Amino acid sequence: MTMLWMSVGAVTSTSARFAVRVTTGPVRVAVSTSPAMTSPLYSAATAVTATGTAIVPVTGLAADTRYWWRVEDAGVLDPAATGQLITDPPLGAPASFTVGVGGDAGLTPLVPGVSGSAPSRLSNHPIHDHIRVRALAEGWRRFCHIGDITYYDLGSGNWGLAATASATQYRTMWDDVYAQPLQHRLYREVPWVYVWDDHDYGPNNADSTSPGRTNARTVYRERVPSYPLPAGTGAGPIYHSFQIGRTLFVASDSRSDRVPGTTLLGAAQLAWLDGLLASSTAAALVWLMPNPWLGPSADTWGGFPDEQAAIISMLRGRGWLDRMVMVSADKHVCAIDSGQASYGGFPNMVCASLDASPGSYTTQYQEGMWPGRGQYGTITVADRGGPITITMTAWRGTRPLGWTYTVTGGTTPAPAGPASHVLGL
Repeated sequence: MTMLWMSVGAVTSTSARFAVRVTTGPVRVAVSTSPAMTSPLYSAATAVTATGTAIVPVTGLAADTRYWWRVEDAGVLDPAATGQLITDPPLGAPASFTVGVGGDAGLTPLVPGVSGSAPSRLSNHPIHDHIRVRALAEGWRRFCHIGDITYYDLGSGNWGLAATASATQYRTMWDDVYAQPLQHRLYREVPWVYVWDDHDYGPNNADSTSPGRTNARTVYRERVPSYPLPAGTGAGPIYHSFQIGRTLFVASDSRSDRVPGTTLLGAAQLAWLDGLLASSTAAALVWLMPNPWLGPSADTWGGFPDEQAAIISMLRGRGWLDRMVMVSADKHVCAIDSGQASYGGFPNMVCASLDASPGSYTTQYQEGMWPGRGQYGTITVADRGGPITITMTAWRGTRPLGWTYTVTGGTTPAPAGPASHVLGL
């Protein structure tokens, strides 16, 4: 009767979802407005899988409120760990907030995993705790992890791991991620959003032919507390969306329906995206895209120019190009483009790496590029009911590297300062 791991996501103004693993089951989640867990609200009892996991929804929460939460296993509330979350403001109402964004931890990590099937392909870097502490202090609404949470490369047969890419291997990979103390604490104390890139979905540069495609998709649904997936509960792709206040977020699956040289997102995801953009009443858009939008390599959008052009046309036709930003990871750098480049002309940021070997990248990001570890980004939305200002900032620890912003929904003056500003190093 013990909690093994726990994380929280899919927060709305009245609900949240919790991913847990326990030794016995069934499970309930208790939430309280007190850190002492007084007068808790309980979820319904939920059966666990054969491996002790469950996705547990909790409803009936108050908007814009901080809650603490614990896991009950077989009728015993486990005090070993207490999580946190802040519910969203009312949907569609003006709301100012910050979310964190980042990716890439486990390639030659500076701080390898404390345990696991391949600890040298995991990370327990203190940047995870820095993000957690800052998020709690500043009231961030999410931490968005946009890929390469490990570098297990399942299906490749590398790193001492079998090449089967079985469901058991993917479940073990997730157990190993949650076994990293600093990552685990971040994901249970700050609601998170996660989409994969290649190394946590399959081998390097993985696509729809990855041997673990079905297993990766299935286990994601078991162990990640995601928002509802438009592809359903089976083994489809993991793209999805959510909205905070008047700002729409799109989280893309850029791997599991990819066909090299033909499509990066796949026909189903493109059709869903067009329908979402046509029907949404949101005032601004933040697109979480694991692979960089700017870049010449075949493993970025540079390898899919026709689909990229079609998406730009879609965004223009649906009226989003002048009220959106995009944030990516993958290339082990932070990089900023204020939107002066072509390819749609909207601001772009790359925010990596959390703990992976520093890389180098294209000069298309005109406002600066900084290789490094301990790096991440923030997206701050200022919305008081008129035009919305979205500021994207790249960080190395506590140090801002550069930022850019966009103003949507009106022609009022932009914030003080240039449209993009980069600090010298």
